Amino acid sequence: MLNVDSGYALNAQRFAPDVLVSRDLWLGHVYLLVMNKNTWDNLSRDDRAAIQRAADVAYQSLGSVMDKSFTTQVADLEKSGATVRVLHSEDVAQWKAATRYQEIQSEWVKEQEKNGLTEAGRVMKQVSSILDEMMSPAP
Repeated sequence: MLNVDSGYALNAQRFAPDVLVSRDLWLGHVYLLVMNKNTWDNLSRDDRAAIQRAADVAYQSLGSVMDKSFTTQVADLEKSGATVRVLHSEDVAQWKAATRYQEIQSEWVKEQEKNGLTEAGRVMKQVSSILDEMMSPAP
């Protein structure tokens, strides 16, 4: 399982010519800007605001670029001989149920907390909330 852009860049269709793609599961390349919390806390308010503004602008402007590249990549995959099936929202819901991913995430959290990472549950809830928000249809 790869994002369509990763599979496209790797020419994965040469080895796995039957491709399932979904806009509901595609995040495109995710580039994270991370830093140590102490470093962040020691930045000036202006620097933190500038970083946040840059992230907001990138997020807004790259969305349409990523949408266009999705369509182009799917077309190129088909031209290269791949059989491409685009999943619909119902297919994705069925996939989510079949994989029991929430159950697996809960088990992972329990294991991490047992190993002393007491924030694992809170962080997983935050990540899930962000993903749910991203996956929700636009109003």
